[in-house]
Amino acid sequence: MAYTIAISGKGGVGKTTFAALAVRFLSEDLGRTVLAVDGDPNATLGAMLGVPVGSTVADIREETLEKKDNIPAGMSKDRFVEYRIQQSIVEHPGFDLLTMGRPEGPGCYCFVNSLLRGYLDKAAKDYPYVVMDTEAGMEHLSRRTTTGVDLLVIVTEPTVVGVDTARRISALIKTLPIAVRRSVVLANRVPPEGISQTVRARIDGIGLPLVGEIPADEAIVESASSGRSLLELPKDNAVYAGVRDILARELKLNVHKAIRSA
Repeated sequence: MAYTIAISGKGGVGKTTFAALAVRFLSEDLGRTVLAVDGDPNATLGAMLGVPVGSTVADIREETLEKKDNIPAGMSKDRFVEYRIQQSIVEHPGFDLLTMGRPEGPGCYCFVNSLLRGYLDKAAKDYPYVVMDTEAGMEHLSRRTTTGVDLLVIVTEPTVVGVDTARRISALIKTLPIAVRRSVVLANRVPPEGISQTVRARIDGIGLPLVGEIPADEAIVESASSGRSLLELPKDNAVYAGVRDILARELKLNVHKAIRSA
C-alpha cells in the first residue's frame, strides 16, 4: 500500500511548490514511482512539474453525466469512467500525474465520486508513494480516498492570517471521514530575520509539530515567473534541501544512504 502525503494550506503559501518538490525528491532522489494528484481547483502542479495536463477528472465527470451518448455501446458506465481516468493520467519518468480540475457543480456526482474513490484506492496499491496537493477545504481529499493519509503537511507563511488558516485546517481534519495518521505544520517563505514571536506563539497554539522553516527564495520566484519546472531547480537550492530534509525525517530515511541505494 502506498504511503500517502497530502499537502494543504491557504492559496499562495507555497503548498504546490512543496508538493512538486516532494514528488521530485521521492521520484528522482529516491528512485520511487510516485502518483501525484493535483486536487487543487487552481491546478498548477502539472506546470510546476513541467508536464502538460490534458483532460481532468472534472472533464470526465461532466462528460459522463452530461454526454451519456459518448459511452461506447457495450461498455458499462463504471468501465468507461475508469478507462477515461486512466487516459487522463500523464506519465513522466518517475511519476504519474492525475489532475482533478474544477470543483463540482450543483448536480449529484455521488456515482462518479464513488468510482473515482475506488480507482484511487486501487491505484495506490501500484505506487510506493502518493503525493496529493489539496485545497484548504480539502474537499477532494475527503471525497476521493478511503485509505486515509499517512502524512498531512499544512503549509503556512509566517503571518497571522496564514497561521490562522492553518489552525482552521487543523480543526477541519477532525471532521474528515478518513484517517489522518500524522499532521504537521510547515512554515514557508520565512524571511532572513526569522519568524516573529507573535506568529510563533500562534503556531504553537495550533497544537501540531512545526517540522521545518523554509526560507524565502528568489530562485523559486524566478521559476514561477518564467514558467520553468521545479525539476530544473539546482539540487543545492535551499528550499529543495529543506523539503528533502523534512521528508527524510518524517519518512525516517537516511537520505544519503537512500539516494545511493536507489
